[in-house]
Amino acid sequence: MSGRHAVNPFAHRLGAPGPIESAYQPVVEFGSGALVGFEALVRPAAGSVWASPGEMFAAAARCDATIDFDWQCRVSALTGALVGNLPRELALFVNAEPRALDAPPPAYARPVLADAARLSIVVEITERHLMKNPAGLLRAALHARDRGWRIAVDDVGADSSSLAMLALLRPDIIKLDMRLVHQRTTAETAAILSAVAAESERTGAVIVAEGIENETHERRAQYLGARWGQGWFYGPPAALPKFEAVDRLPVRQLAAPAMTVRAPTAVTPFGLDQSRGAVKSIDESLLETLEDDLLDRAASMGPTAVVLVTVPYSTIPSAARHAAFARLSTVSALTVVFGRPMEAVVSYRTVDVDVQEPLALERSVIVVDPLFNAALIALDLGENPDGLRTYRYRLTFDRDQVLDAATLLMHSIPQEL
Repeated sequence: MSGRHAVNPFAHRLGAPGPIESAYQPVVEFGSGALVGFEALVRPAAGSVWASPGEMFAAAARCDATIDFDWQCRVSALTGALVGNLPRELALFVNAEPRALDAPPPAYARPVLADAARLSIVVEITERHLMKNPAGLLRAALHARDRGWRIAVDDVGADSSSLAMLALLRPDIIKLDMRLVHQRTTAETAAILSAVAAESERTGAVIVAEGIENETHERRAQYLGARWGQGWFYGPPAALPKFEAVDRLPVRQLAAPAMTVRAPTAVTPFGLDQSRGAVKSIDESLLETLEDDLLDRAASMGPTAVVLVTVPYSTIPSAARHAAFARLSTVSALTVVFGRPMEAVVSYRTVDVDVQEPLALERSVIVVDPLFNAALIALDLGENPDGLRTYRYRLTFDRDQVLDAATLLMHSIPQEL
């Protein structure tokens, strides 16, 4: 395999006799105009029956070859960067679907991946249905981190789920959807920018604006808080240049350590380090009042909230509680209830918990939102002599503690069919 061209080993499945190739679009720093990296974009090469990248991906989906084709696109991008001697101080943005990252690399990809260890790779998460398989998404981010790659979340603002997942994915780079640059400011735009700014301020993630085609777009991108830009204003997708003649900027973010993966070491949320906060006793009535308050808050946050609830085997949710879960599932990015198998069909997403699992004793409400985080985590202690159930509980608004508890549960959510 050489140059930018790569023969597609799945051509017989996708109905395309020709190879694919990778083109590279520059990413620049505002102000200096210096080059900070390139995004690799797949293109049908000469001789292909495909007319556009969209046709290629549609053909792959029809043949159930999306994972295979995604790996082939990534190999093409890495090969072109290696042949073109892309300097390590420049970022190489490579698109990937989480389920492809979560799958083992094919044999033909392994030598290229080994050679590409010298590149500064940023994987752009491109999956539009992030909440269908949150556990797979988190595993994909872990696999990318294990290879030393950085993470970018693409098209932020195009879908509320991308905002909801920012805190859990901990991206190094946040790429704004191009409509934020092209359209007039709205209340929705302001909400998106507040969430992005909060995440960037907490973690140092770089904000990148896409779709910049003129000076007006560039100014607007800077008003939106972006530090880097990408679009035809800086150059079309093309072959890599001769780097001796390019004014480039070593990317400080690539020299610093990448974000680490959030990997809490516990089996259940209550099992997380209890030294993090005081554990108190509470009766069932007061606990339910605290739960109602958090569920109401989550509902008011709307499509940027992730809500995770655990119901112990000792508790059967009331009709009002079922209604609250159902309402949340229609307004939030993700609502999942963990507990005993439901006897009746419900309209919200559930995860069955076996009675022998430690989680079968826990009663929790965990809310993750770009601007609000809370976890009410309780352990069932059984009934008092007066017949009331009692619990040991923690209520925390500490962001790291909440995200650790949410991450534990997210890894247990099966893929939605």
